[in-house]
Amino acid sequence: MNNNNKEKKENIRYLIPESEYDYDHPEVIRWTKYFTEKAQKRNVFINIRATLENQRTCSNRSMIAAQTMASAWYDFTCYVPVFITKAVTMTDDPERQHHLIQIAYDELGGRDKNFIHSNLFLEAIEEIGVNRVDGPSTSSIKEILDVLDKTLVNTKSQAGIVGLLLSFEIIAEENIEMLFDCLCHDESSSEILSKSPFFKIHRADETEHIRHSVANFLRFCNTDDDRGEFEESFDAGIDYWHRFWDQNARLINIASSMKASA
Repeated sequence: MNNNNKEKKENIRYLIPESEYDYDHPEVIRWTKYFTEKAQKRNVFINIRATLENQRTCSNRSMIAAQTMASAWYDFTCYVPVFITKAVTMTDDPERQHHLIQIAYDELGGRDKNFIHSNLFLEAIEEIGVNRVDGPSTSSIKEILDVLDKTLVNTKSQAGIVGLLLSFEIIAEENIEMLFDCLCHDESSSEILSKSPFFKIHRADETEHIRHSVANFLRFCNTDDDRGEFEESFDAGIDYWHRFWDQNARLINIASSMKASA
């Protein structure tokens, strides 16, 4: 290992000690690339990107995107640990449970309750003057989360559960940057959000969440049947992201139209 890679590894915060499926493991590299490209082919962000571009051509409209996204993401970030822990209860192997629960523990602050991610998110949006607003928009996002929950409940295989959890993480870095773009409603927002614990943590740690999830695939999905069930659930999880971002694009457009006609 060259000095640059060694230094990079020393700066990584691992969820748990890793002795087998590290970042430089050929299979981790291979399958991370495979699942990333598989997800990218779905063009999950195409409609939300177009909506944001349209918002930025209209004066005084970007706050609409920020408030819509703040409400949606808060519901999502509160749901994540619930979803993961529910998935863990559906597995029957203690070792598998140990590996799968780690990201939920991280979402809940790890050893420090002051770093619960949903609370950090509220602090971040408060700093930029964005409020979470309950209403029809939050109801529609919760309906999408309900569909995801039903997908989990109807997942009959252990490998399928692992696949659904990887789909949650594989585009996490892109999700965080899209969220960031949606929230930046004025010139000062970018710097404030970049310095917030919420975005600093997510920009630093999503790569580890992805590696950890790919490592779970390699540990627990070793047969052709396992991998087929894994990919089926993975695809269903990417469907969720498509619905999530498309619905947010629709909600932003609806709110903008209502404001324009008021």
